This record gives sequence, C-alpha cells and structure tokens, in this order.
Amino acid sequence: MATPLPPRPFTLRAALILWLVISVLLGVAAGTFITFATLQDSDRAGFIGLGTLFGALAILQLLLLLPLRRGRRSARELLSTVGIIVGVPILVRGTPGLSLVAGAMLVAVLLMWLPQSSDYFQLTQPRAKKRLRLPGSR
Repeated sequence: MATPLPPRPFTLRAALILWLVISVLLGVAAGTFITFATLQDSDRAGFIGLGTLFGALAILQLLLLLPLRRGRRSARELLSTVGIIVGVPILVRGTPGLSLVAGAMLVAVLLMWLPQSSDYFQLTQPRAKKRLRLPGSR
C-alpha cells in the first residue's frame, strides 16, 4: 500500500494550475498557427513548424504535471528547463501575445523553487545531504 503524500503547499498548487493554463494556451496557439498556415500561400512551413513546436510543448507540459503532483524532482527539473529555455527568449524578444505566456512560465518556475515547494519535494523524495569533505580525507 502506497503511503499518502503530504499536503501540497500553496506555491506548488499555484504552479500546477499555472502550468495547466500555460499548456492550454500553448495548445490554442499551436492550433491557431497551424490553422493560419492552411490559409496562407506563403510562409506555410514557418507557421506549421511553430504550431508543431507549441503543440509538442503543450503535450510535454501536460505529461509532466502528474509526476509533479506526486512530488517527483525530475518533473520539476524538466519543467524548469522548458520554462527557462522557452520563456526567456520569448520574453526578451517581446512578442506581444506570447510574452504573457512566457512571463507565466517563468513565474511557474519560480513557484516550484520557493522554499515551501522545495520542502515538499524533500518530503516526497528525500535527498541525502552531502557532507563537506576536505581533499585527501576519507
């Protein structure tokens, strides 16, 4: 019988909801780009590629939400990587509609790494603390 998980802190619950909203928005953006590509005669490949990329990101984020709910460190690390790699360039470029989504990604990453969330991950997947050793000592 599996042991029950401790209650999730507010910061992690907020991050979960934010990631879900971001996934839905990326799915809508993917559908919009692909639909727009079918209506265009030129630049179709770019819109189809961007729509496919956003669709894949939306699916990846949705797949990582379940392990994140269960307190898996790997899900937090993968979502953080995706959020930073995708969010920062979009935010720096200043794309009007996508900047809001990119900002939300970075806020979700921040929420997952706040002390309350980190304490939850320490409870669900304890990590041994490394002892500081001097070079040459055993």
